[in-house]
Amino acid sequence: MANLLVNTLAVVGVTFVAYVVHAIWDFVSLHFFLPTQPLRLYHRGDGPGPAYALITGGSAGIGLGVALELVRQGFGVILLGHLADELEQAKRTLVELSPSGGAEVRTVVMDARTATPKDLEELVHSLDDQALQVSILVNNVGGNPIELPPLRKMSTYSCADVDAVIAQNARFMACLTALMLPLLSRAPSRPDERSLIINMSSAGYVGSPFLAMYGATKAFNLALSRGIARELDIGRTTRHVDCLAIIPGDVRSQGNSRGVTPGAPRWDAYGRCLLRTVDGAVSRKMRDLSPYWKHDLELRAMPWLDEARLTTELTKVIKRKKDAWDEYFSKTQ
Repeated sequence: MANLLVNTLAVVGVTFVAYVVHAIWDFVSLHFFLPTQPLRLYHRGDGPGPAYALITGGSAGIGLGVALELVRQGFGVILLGHLADELEQAKRTLVELSPSGGAEVRTVVMDARTATPKDLEELVHSLDDQALQVSILVNNVGGNPIELPPLRKMSTYSCADVDAVIAQNARFMACLTALMLPLLSRAPSRPDERSLIINMSSAGYVGSPFLAMYGATKAFNLALSRGIARELDIGRTTRHVDCLAIIPGDVRSQGNSRGVTPGAPRWDAYGRCLLRTVDGAVSRKMRDLSPYWKHDLELRAMPWLDEARLTTELTKVIKRKKDAWDEYFSKTQ
């Protein structure tokens, strides 16, 4: 009996050590052993121009960082945003910073909060009519578009605030994805040719104080993305379409510039990191990815925290932002 117990404990110990070693290696290889030709399978070889990516919220922040890395990898980009001047500035930036100065950049002016079904249908139809080889959709547009200050209790939200957050972060993304899926799901011209949908969620999906509505819409994005990914994977004619949710932590950008966590990556570095880890995530059949290794460690640690500790840690991060925004808002009154 004693020998059986010793042997059982030994097997359990060896199994646990093997699991830990595998988990560490998987983490390291995902984040630090990156492909030399990222996104190779999402290029198109059956047309005169490059494959294109449609990027919502592509004129600034993480969206612009993603666009910058895509043009470096030889893709054309279609930037969608609601500010025409900002879009044109982003276009100039991408052309200037592209490897040969000849990046293919197009722009679409559209407000995610007010876009109608007809607006979205016409957008997708125009992409088809122009015979653009769109192989990537990046659902990046998002934020907390409420009356200032932006971080406040749910009890202070108006119905208009609630509608604005849902429209920008959830409704637009869901409608555009549904309309783009037939285009992205068309039979590839080569057996190894694929399409990609990237849906931007947030670590706020866990439920953050003073950002309850924002976090709720990001949880919606995460669940929808996982469901679509599994739906595509089991479909005989859609298995060539990959769908991946991205879960950022704190990223310094135009829209997130106050009270940012020390050491947080910049929008351009984050865009590069994001796209260079996509291949590894897709090959592992991951449904969601936190591309920046420090963010990934933080997310992996969350399930081990009890509720009291988790609330304390989340409040520390959000309170820093809230105080910075409240101070700024008070000075502008």
